[in-house]
Amino acid sequence: MDGVLDVFNAEQKPVNPTKRKNRPNFFPIPLLNAFAVKNFRATQSIPLAVTGRQLPLIYRLVSGLVSAPHFKTVLIFDTEGRFDVTRLCCGVDDIRHVYVQRLARCGITGSTNGPADRKRISPNQLREQVAAAEQWIFYGKHNSGARELWGTVVIGAIGAGDIVAAWRGWLDVERANVPGFSIACSAEEAIGDRERRQEAVDAALWVASAGWGSFTFTESVPHAPESHHSNAMTTGNSQK
Repeated sequence: MDGVLDVFNAEQKPVNPTKRKNRPNFFPIPLLNAFAVKNFRATQSIPLAVTGRQLPLIYRLVSGLVSAPHFKTVLIFDTEGRFDVTRLCCGVDDIRHVYVQRLARCGITGSTNGPADRKRISPNQLREQVAAAEQWIFYGKHNSGARELWGTVVIGAIGAGDIVAAWRGWLDVERANVPGFSIACSAEEAIGDRERRQEAVDAALWVASAGWGSFTFTESVPHAPESHHSNAMTTGNSQK
């Protein structure tokens, strides 16, 4: 929720940045877990670093983590103001355990004649903010005491987070192709077909691709099966 860091920063003493984890976190998509393990073995990098159309996957993962059967708590650090909690596909009681903090970027003077630039939060600043938030979840007063903290999602910055949605990453998300109108389609036919096409767009799959293969998912159904396309893994490893 916006402004929550002002509360727990005031309540808590300064804390050390979050301790480095020694393995990838759990994700509610089995194929993504397999990719995260492969990435860790290849690079020794733990976070899920997402590029491309990041938000649909984030909505899907957060919705799955805070709802049955996992019932976790998730922290969101949004430096770009892009995260929309209304896109989460879970009940109100579960959404209460998603804590969103919108970190303001610092304004700095740009060129002589130009407007002030927006300076990105530094990795050290981000680590300190995440550590303070996790400290508050562990020891502060809130409504998620009966739940386990899954981890942190960071949007638009690097330096901390179990999921990092920034300008570089090892998992790329794009929308699956939706068939267009036929070249020979008349304007009347296109207008008549518009509703069906919009439904197809709304229900379209998203494709997440890594160096070891790809899988498809939908944003709106947290526990729907994923399709798997990979040269590195057999279809027997896909979620049923």
